[in-house]
Amino acid sequence: MSKAVQKTRPTGSQMRVRIVLGLALAAVAGALILDASGRAPRGAGSDHAASALFAANVPGGEIVCQPDAFLSDDAARVQIQIGTFGRPVPDLRVTFVDLAGTPVASGALPAGGREGLVTIPIKRTRRAPASTTACLHIGGSSPVELAGEAGPIIPGSEVVGGRQQPGRVSLTYFRAGEESWSSLLPELTRRFGLGKAAFFGDWTLPVAVLMLLGVWVAAARLLSGELT
Repeated sequence: MSKAVQKTRPTGSQMRVRIVLGLALAAVAGALILDASGRAPRGAGSDHAASALFAANVPGGEIVCQPDAFLSDDAARVQIQIGTFGRPVPDLRVTFVDLAGTPVASGALPAGGREGLVTIPIKRTRRAPASTTACLHIGGSSPVELAGEAGPIIPGSEVVGGRQQPGRVSLTYFRAGEESWSSLLPELTRRFGLGKAAFFGDWTLPVAVLMLLGVWVAAARLLSGELT
């Protein structure tokens, strides 16, 4: 009996390998938990124009308007990249209106910030329609540059000082506050099942995670056997 027990008892090298593998798996799990608990602003869409270059030159005191701003219903902030030629950012006022000219949201940012990405909080007055126009009023008397995409004059082009200009300004929207991956887990689970065969659903992501965990455990056991 004692000999049988002696044969099944792990050796010192086996114990060291198991400890190292256990620590490695614990480190991976800890990193995943830490990453999932981190909080950051969550996007709420955009006007589909990238910040590829400075696409609009707007004199101080003028207004740049852009059709098809695509303001989402959960947007609470709008982000714009602005160049001021080294000067402080002037005061900015943004208004979103529907086809009838009725405001659906507005916001303001006081002067004094640095050029670059600026975020303007917006306050909603009503639900945003599918077609929304964004108008940004530039304070002060000095011109600014707004980032976006170049292009020909089309119905969706920007309008500066009442005159249509080529290109589009990039508008990026964010939800209120900050959210973590763990708080978004129900929505991630729902979306993971979309775009697949009809029998896939909300259960797809949990099953995939369990299968991945099973692969990790099997790989660890196999590696432990090979190293000892």
